[in-house]
Amino acid sequence: MAETVRIDKERARRAREAIERLGISQTALARALGVNPRIVNEVVRGRLVGVRGDTHRVAVALGIKDGVIPPKDASAEELIALLRQAARGGVRS
Repeated sequence: MAETVRIDKERARRAREAIERLGISQTALARALGVNPRIVNEVVRGRLVGVRGDTHRVAVALGIKDGVIPPKDASAEELIALLRQAARGGVRS
């Protein structure tokens, strides 16, 4: 967890509210996203921003960051296609 940028308290509050709206635990969300539960907790507490990788997946899933969640097993070709769509503004999570 090398991300050093912190999110503001408002985004952390929104993350907690999103978890409550889902009505699931942080662990269940982590399982559904295929990430470590600690990462979900750190995003919800505002300690991690979600710049890339698993923290990005969590932040986008919670709706506190605009972005796309590519499949974990996406091929290089699939990622390139997603990048091109995103560059044109055509990809939504």
